[in-house]
Amino acid sequence: MSLPHTHSSAENSPCRPYYAANLNALRSRPSGGDAPDALPCPVIAVYCGAGASHSWLWFVDMLEAMGFLNISFINDLEIQAGGLSRCDALLVSGGDTFAIAAALDETGAAELSRFLSEGGIYIGSCAGAYLPLNSSLPPLNLFNFVPARISNLTRNLPTPGMLPEKFCTPYGCRYVFHPVREEVAIAIQDLPCRIARHAEVTAPLYGGPAFLPAEAARTIARYIGFTPQTLYLADEQLARDTLIGKAAVIAQTVGRGTMYLSGPHLEHPRYPAANTLIAEMLYQCGRTGAAPASPRRGGDQGGGSSGTLNRLLRNIQSELSNARIAALALERVPLQWRIGRKLYDPEKIRVFLEAMWSRRGIFSAQKSGHEPELYAIYNLAGKVTGLIRRLRQSTLSGTDDLAAAGELFDHLKVLTASFLTIYFDAQRSHLINGGAT
Repeated sequence: MSLPHTHSSAENSPCRPYYAANLNALRSRPSGGDAPDALPCPVIAVYCGAGASHSWLWFVDMLEAMGFLNISFINDLEIQAGGLSRCDALLVSGGDTFAIAAALDETGAAELSRFLSEGGIYIGSCAGAYLPLNSSLPPLNLFNFVPARISNLTRNLPTPGMLPEKFCTPYGCRYVFHPVREEVAIAIQDLPCRIARHAEVTAPLYGGPAFLPAEAARTIARYIGFTPQTLYLADEQLARDTLIGKAAVIAQTVGRGTMYLSGPHLEHPRYPAANTLIAEMLYQCGRTGAAPASPRRGGDQGGGSSGTLNRLLRNIQSELSNARIAALALERVPLQWRIGRKLYDPEKIRVFLEAMWSRRGIFSAQKSGHEPELYAIYNLAGKVTGLIRRLRQSTLSGTDDLAAAGELFDHLKVLTASFLTIYFDAQRSHLINGGAT
């Protein structure tokens, strides 16, 4: 059973059993279920607010490939306003840990604590894994949920062999350093599984931690080795001393909830075996307060005629195409921007644009509804295109328009989250309502 226009998993993928099981569970229990052995249908919030980079889109691709369609998108302001009350699980991927903490601030930390105490699941990778670790540095000290240290923290910074801009991040009077990038191997030692169990998996490491957990934290998986795809940024022996045998994934009980923290990006869509670990974490959800997202049927939004809607949808596709062309031209220029503590390059722009472009086929099934949101998407897509062109012009003139770059990535997150909200609403509608959109 597949949905139209979807990023479903391949027939032989480790994700395929999850895809079938999750779609069956959602179709049979769109309003939830009470059977103790029923597969959970968690309402999942993906963080896309301040400090988030492009990697939250890996969570999106992974979730869709596994048939998790109760997906919403949440930013720092929405978390502060109590938005986690509508969710069973919060997923936080890579980015700028300090910027995420600063944006959430004390109010967001309190909301996260409330969410966990009521049984919520938190899954953090890379920056999302650093965020809840015990720290004395503000604003990270607002999020002291997990008593674990990290082995990739030093006062005496080693000399990198390559990619010095990716090698370390200042942390007070010390440095968080990253001896390798790309693929690492991990062994799973303690994770209850509902569908499939893997003894070992590989996943990419892009600056994530190696944990030295306290007894209260449970070690889910350990780093056990490198592969031919591993990229050494420092001496191989230093890499082994820093990572091998250390915890790669840990879990910490907070109230009735659980925080799962992962150094490697288990959510990366090119690593389906690793993706299954995320699914099994989601199945541990013990929260009952969130209601599954209900897809909206066609007639309930009103709006203009079908001809007007069709023109609007064509205009959105045209503007996305314009943005893709402009972004491709910008990629031909050697260029990077440091926004906060995170380094961005032009290739990241098209990660957002392709996430929408590859799903544009959903518009062929859109008969009515969402007109206000679609107009907002069209207007924002035009602003994105204008900012990309502005960046190219400033680069050609020899200036560095950092303000435009920051504004662009902020707009890209809002635009992509808005687009994907409609996309997943349509997918759930097709599944639950038999194709009504």
